[in-house]
Amino acid sequence: MESRRLIGYWRNEMHPEYPDPKDLVDESWNEDERHVVWAYLCSGTMIMSFMGLSPCRLCGQPNGALEFTDGVYQWPEGLAHYVIDHDLRLPQQVIEHAVAKIDLLEESKASLDWWLSAPPTRGGRLVSDG
Repeated sequence: MESRRLIGYWRNEMHPEYPDPKDLVDESWNEDERHVVWAYLCSGTMIMSFMGLSPCRLCGQPNGALEFTDGVYQWPEGLAHYVIDHDLRLPQQVIEHAVAKIDLLEESKASLDWWLSAPPTRGGRLVSDG
């Protein structure tokens, strides 16, 4: 089983090898693409929670205490803030992954068929009409 790829973790005293978010700011990044990546980061599955909020390394604002994943990547909750508020551009591979996943969702159709035909349950048991 392949490990999830961690993204959005910043340089600190314990990890001087991590990137500095200031080095990833790209004010020329296409706004539409940036919004798609932001939306994708906001839609991840919460996998961990921590006590206390992490501060933004660029503006100091409290920036979340959760971690999200999509099964391929794993990122801190605040990564979406960096992308939308500070124009922090992620590696192209991450951008392409996020855009492709959002495109797939937009291309798929929503249907109520299953929901309307699913038998009702109560307490995990089927509810009978009689």
